[in-house]
Amino acid sequence: MGNPGIRRALLFLSASLALCMWFYVDRIWGPQKQIHYSDLYPRWYGSQELLLHGKDPYGPEVSKEIQVWSYGRAVAPGEQKDEDRFAYPLYVAFLLAPTVTLPFPQVVRLFRWILPIAAFISVPLWVRMLRWKCDRSLLGSLTLLSFGSFQVLESIYLQNPVLLAATFLAGAGASLGAGRLALAGVLLALSTIKPQLGVLLAAWLVVWAASDWRRRKAFLWGFGITLALLIAGSELLLPKWIPEFLAGVLAYQHYTGNFSILRLFLGSLGGTVAALVLLLIFIRLAWTMRQKALDSREFAVVSCIALVVTVVTMPTLYPTNQVVLLPAIFFIVSEWKKLWRAGRALRLALFATSILIAWPWLGTLILMVARIYKPANAIRNLWLFPVSSILLVPISILIVFAMVAPVVFEDLSFGLYYPRSSLNWTAKRGD
Repeated sequence: MGNPGIRRALLFLSASLALCMWFYVDRIWGPQKQIHYSDLYPRWYGSQELLLHGKDPYGPEVSKEIQVWSYGRAVAPGEQKDEDRFAYPLYVAFLLAPTVTLPFPQVVRLFRWILPIAAFISVPLWVRMLRWKCDRSLLGSLTLLSFGSFQVLESIYLQNPVLLAATFLAGAGASLGAGRLALAGVLLALSTIKPQLGVLLAAWLVVWAASDWRRRKAFLWGFGITLALLIAGSELLLPKWIPEFLAGVLAYQHYTGNFSILRLFLGSLGGTVAALVLLLIFIRLAWTMRQKALDSREFAVVSCIALVVTVVTMPTLYPTNQVVLLPAIFFIVSEWKKLWRAGRALRLALFATSILIAWPWLGTLILMVARIYKPANAIRNLWLFPVSSILLVPISILIVFAMVAPVVFEDLSFGLYYPRSSLNWTAKRGD
């Protein structure tokens, strides 16, 4: 990356591909712009009714009011339609509290700044978690491509709070990378506004910190106290809110009909079995690696695997959750030369993964060129073309890590795919 011309070309290419994706999301994929299409509104309105009027945001009255705003009518019982309920932990209201006195159109304008900023700053935070000494021009390109990915732009377009939760997770990771354990615990607790996004990462970090209480207790104190305050504060506002929240989560899975990526490709039984096997393997991995140092490669890889396994086993197909795949992708990029030299099988997996990740940008570029010759309606009919690889990306990344893991974790007896010397891993990520 020493050649200035190459740096400028890489940045220009990244910006161009991000622009193509913006064109696709705004002009082809997205519905007609209207205020009544927002993942933020149910969370905001429920918070407003709770904090200003003392209403139960999980209750049927508030749910019907949200549905009337979204659809113009209440959803009938048994109707196969997203019921648009307040389906987050109650303490998301604390995060949205500064906005509940504002008109919602003004809140939308505010989040048009907040969510892109969150998406931008999460990239260097994930890089810091990995302790990767990334070249500035490469970091700029990764930031542009990450911001200009379908997963991020979709989240911004839908005003999905997933970007806030992901940024808290990235902040927790960066704080760990900087050795600021208490701050990492606080940010990890804040990320639980969307608990399913970081549940495995949080479990791994708690086990890791508890295994060396004397040196790592600051993390547990930060996480435990912050989470306890959030839960206790919510309990004061709405006693016994947790059962209502859990009931809402179960209902959400029912009325959205969501299921995991594994179930999509392996069927109901196969997907369930595969998810259980993956979770059991991860539990063993986390337990075995719990003594590893914060700056070790093993710690970074387990953290990445936690997020990848979360995405493939989470009972939802929405690409918005894939924003937490960034550290796994960055790890692959940071170790690309070593991985590429590790053997034909891994090279094939890396090549396939790269194609699947790059395809949405290439597809949108093709559609953008086609728009010159074809009317907009004809192009919109091809909206699935660029995003056809999206659900394969987590699976391909999981396969790469499954092939690398036996080499990284030399004290596990999973069997080796390559001679250990072929990757020549060093002990520390900073090396």
